[in-house]
Amino acid sequence: MDRVKESIFNVLGDQIIGANVLDLFAGSGSLGIEALSREAEKVYFVDKSNSSINLIKKNLLFFNKFSDIIAKYKIIKSDAAKFISEFDDFIWDIIFLDPPFKIESLYMKKIFDILYNSKIINENSVIIYEFFFKRDFECEIGSFTVIKTSSFGEKKVIYLAKKQEGLI
Repeated sequence: MDRVKESIFNVLGDQIIGANVLDLFAGSGSLGIEALSREAEKVYFVDKSNSSINLIKKNLLFFNKFSDIIAKYKIIKSDAAKFISEFDDFIWDIIFLDPPFKIESLYMKKIFDILYNSKIINENSVIIYEFFFKRDFECEIGSFTVIKTSSFGEKKVIYLAKKQEGLI
């Protein structure tokens, strides 16, 4: 996981600074926490699992010592599709999607369809999707364009955008 996370943030580089970041299927919150540590403007952690929400809170205890950081994040217990369907407060610059390996393909297709047709991303937004390397992601991502692909053993990471020309 550390190698994957390091690679993702090396690819993103300075794009993370001042970015609005959504950590969807947040799990432990490690991607969002790394974004906070690299000066993201705002990070929302979304997960439907009580144990994940508690783990994120525990993992953020270090940051709670810094009052300016507390204002930069929000933890939300919600189903991913429900959250992105109802959210319209601002545009996300970066969205991390690291769902459970065995998540249904139809559900991920729904997530990508909602994102593509929403007003919460634009042509400059980047979606980073982590998944099991044997997954047939092409049927899930719909109209998104793959701008970069990385492989790490059984894990694959793709970077997606709404437009043809890559941002990375």
